[in-house]
Amino acid sequence: MSMYLETFLYWLFLFYLYNVMGWILESSIESVSHKRLINRGFLTGPYIPIYGMGGILFSLIGMPLKFAYDNPYVNIILVFVAGSLTATSLEYAAGSFLERVFKKQLWDYSALKITNKFSYKNRISLVSSLFWGFCSVFMTFFLYDIVSAFTLSLNVHLLSAIGIAMTLIVGTDAMIQIRRHINIQESLKKLSVEQLREILMKNLLKTGKRRQIREFRDAVFKNINNNIKKNIETIRKLRPNSEPAASEIKNENEE
Repeated sequence: MSMYLETFLYWLFLFYLYNVMGWILESSIESVSHKRLINRGFLTGPYIPIYGMGGILFSLIGMPLKFAYDNPYVNIILVFVAGSLTATSLEYAAGSFLERVFKKQLWDYSALKITNKFSYKNRISLVSSLFWGFCSVFMTFFLYDIVSAFTLSLNVHLLSAIGIAMTLIVGTDAMIQIRRHINIQESLKKLSVEQLREILMKNLLKTGKRRQIREFRDAVFKNINNNIKKNIETIRKLRPNSEPAASEIKNENEE
């Protein structure tokens, strides 16, 4: 194999490895937060591609900064800031793109008390940005050397087989989920407003988002009251004139 192909397989393996590690991290945090097992991510399998992209960016940006200056504390600060900005930018860009494509917000920082106060459009959060900064420092100064040594210890043919298998698995999973999402959107268009409300309420109850449930309930009651008022006004306007008004009866009696 050529050196370029071996390098590609090396980074491809790290990409999928970070996918799995990110899934473990995020699913664990969400499961502890909601006190039940949660499979995070848009895909079915135990992998989240955005963590793979973030891990690769951390490695490519963080490693040159690791030895940028003779002072290690300065290097740590540089890695922290660069990692935080890079991950936050990636998170916001990916969130915006996926929301436009799927018409759905795949992660919501308003769901956690620790992140909902300092968030922007619920796609990025100050707390999460600081967390990504610490992750970049951890990966650059500790984790990368371990996973790099492990990856280099593997046979090139094994890396090739794993890369091909993971690409097929993740690609198939992505196509299935995209198709499933399209079918769901088509089905939702056929449902009545009452059915949509019932589905939304059930989903909110499952996720335990009590604040959203109260807001949704208040919005529903407000909408019902407005509809009642509109219906009353419509009935009054369309009311048949079979019964003469009081003024008309008085005039007839005088005649």
